[in-house]
Amino acid sequence: MKRLNFIYCISPLTVALNTIPGMLSDSVLRMIVTAVLALTVWGLIWVRLYGTGKLRPEFAVLSVVPALSYQLILTAGGPYMAVFNTLGWQNFNFLLWLGSIFVYIRAFLPSKDEYRGRLAGDAVFIFMTTVTIIYSLSCWAATHAVLS
Repeated sequence: MKRLNFIYCISPLTVALNTIPGMLSDSVLRMIVTAVLALTVWGLIWVRLYGTGKLRPEFAVLSVVPALSYQLILTAGGPYMAVFNTLGWQNFNFLLWLGSIFVYIRAFLPSKDEYRGRLAGDAVFIFMTTVTIIYSLSCWAATHAVLS
């Protein structure tokens, strides 16, 4: 899969995975939408990683685990959410988001026929890496925001 096609597909799907399920009030519908979006995101990243060989495709699951776990715990309810907001789980969730960032960055690396030259001069990679880091860290922070 070409990198720009991958970016055009994965960007809106990632935003949808992190926002749309949280807007749904029905628990069953939330989990169905989450599962479909997560499977789609995972599949796209798996195909990209398999095609470029920059990282083993099995690591693609790390790209969806933080969003899936949060939506599952959000659906489970209050007592689980209270445990999720403890310090240990916040730190573990942060490590999951760091793993997700790592996988996304590896997926954005150009293949040999997409870009020739120094990686420091690849504007697409630099922009997408910056956006990915900022967006993922804001998603992690939003999962632990306590709104009263």
